[in-house]
Amino acid sequence: HPLSLIVLGIWTSYILATIVLLEKATAAAPRSVDQPWIFDVLPGIMLTFFAQAHISVTALHLSRVGVSAIQQESTAPHSWAELFWLADHSWSGPIGFASAVITLIKWRIHASTTFFMFAFTCMVALATPVILSHAYPVGPVDVTVNTTITPNTFSPNGIMNIDPFLQMGTGISSWATGLSVFDIYNTSIFTPEGSSREAPNDFFVAGNILDANTTLPGLRIQGGCKPFSNEASIGMEQNITLFSKFCNSSFSALEPGNPYVGNVNIQPYVSITKIPDLNSTAYIFLQTDNGTIYTPGMIECQSILSFGSASLSGTQGIYKSFRNQLGYNNSSTQSAVIIDPLGAALIGLSGEITTPDGKSVSLYESQSLLLKQLGYNGTTIAGKFGYTQPSLDIFADRIWLGVAHMTAGLGLLFRTSDTAYPAVVRYATSGRTRSDQFVVWSYVLLALWMSGLVYVSIRSYRLSIDSRLGSYVAARLHAEDTRLYAGDEPLWDSRSHSGKLSGDERLNRPFVSEARLGDDSGGM
Repeated sequence: HPLSLIVLGIWTSYILATIVLLEKATAAAPRSVDQPWIFDVLPGIMLTFFAQAHISVTALHLSRVGVSAIQQESTAPHSWAELFWLADHSWSGPIGFASAVITLIKWRIHASTTFFMFAFTCMVALATPVILSHAYPVGPVDVTVNTTITPNTFSPNGIMNIDPFLQMGTGISSWATGLSVFDIYNTSIFTPEGSSREAPNDFFVAGNILDANTTLPGLRIQGGCKPFSNEASIGMEQNITLFSKFCNSSFSALEPGNPYVGNVNIQPYVSITKIPDLNSTAYIFLQTDNGTIYTPGMIECQSILSFGSASLSGTQGIYKSFRNQLGYNNSSTQSAVIIDPLGAALIGLSGEITTPDGKSVSLYESQSLLLKQLGYNGTTIAGKFGYTQPSLDIFADRIWLGVAHMTAGLGLLFRTSDTAYPAVVRYATSGRTRSDQFVVWSYVLLALWMSGLVYVSIRSYRLSIDSRLGSYVAARLHAEDTRLYAGDEPLWDSRSHSGKLSGDERLNRPFVSEARLGDDSGGM
């Protein structure tokens, strides 16, 4: 009776085909949103059929091996009870196996290796479909698609035509809102990977690329502002004259102003280097005197404005692989040149700028709005109006906020949407995924399952009279062995037995094969 071997061979091929299909479906999932039927539907059907048939195929072959096992002394059941357990397939499920073990303990008898190997192989077969379904689950998948986008983004072609007064107006307008550049230019600002977007000292300005990944030209600003304190600053925080001498000896001041708003005195000095990087260093002296509060201080700012390109991630809002490129020539032949963001922020402290024709243009409706954005609050003490000065740390952060807005404003003014860029777009969809941990466990269980079948087949598979060990074979053996109930009352007439197998202790008598089925063997 070779049917079980044929079925087992076909089933093994089915398992291999299922695993190959699952691996191919997993590999294909990130490549396309619309998966073909063979990768989208068929794996689920094959897994469902595997879960339904795996234990049945296993039990079919083990039942065939069991017929041969009871004919050999080395593999035969140790008791008549075990014969019935084998015939009833008590080894094919946890409840039947547990019931048999309890009876073994109760009667203090031992079962054969055949029974335990059958049970072990079936337990492995029961667990395998569950683990395999977890090894290749359907889950969220990011599909990568190569495409072309035309974002409204920074264009280096228009950088030579910038109007510095428009630059100042754009930067001042957004700075006056008191919001960060991320609140206003959210999807156009990119930070280095791993950095904070709360108070960045390094960011890249380009355009809105939505969820795409691409490389765009843009502006990069680096630097920051902080309270200035070292040996050279001793005494200067109390004396603006010493501060001016320090600045004049350190570098030439760029139109040093002396804005005096209310009772607030802010004296900025700034030094700017040449392109390709607008590298600036500035020192700011500030003080508040409202009659009762006198709080002077000094701020040091540094900034580097660079023109170049970077690799951008729209979903994460980060940039990397910045490449510095010469995008602007700050030559004297231009009628108007762009203003370094740090210099533009400090010019903005005065509240006005002078146009080429000599006219003074106000940058604010009220200079008190500027002071409010810098952290000053109006107050009245002893009948005199003045301003309470913020801490130096807050003031430094507010100045750098202005630098950031001046930079983002430049990126906004240079925008065009007439250039196409290659991009990679990621779409969130569902598809077949792979869990490496469960895949390993699946392979381990399949290996144990096959090893168990091979072991019991080599050990017990022989010629037999039937294709499976079932109730007929057990009943025939019981009927032919008259010694089992010799001299006893029939079971159905006895009041000493419960009618259950576990209640008939006569079944714990040894089962001796004696090759009693050998005369009828007619096939495999």
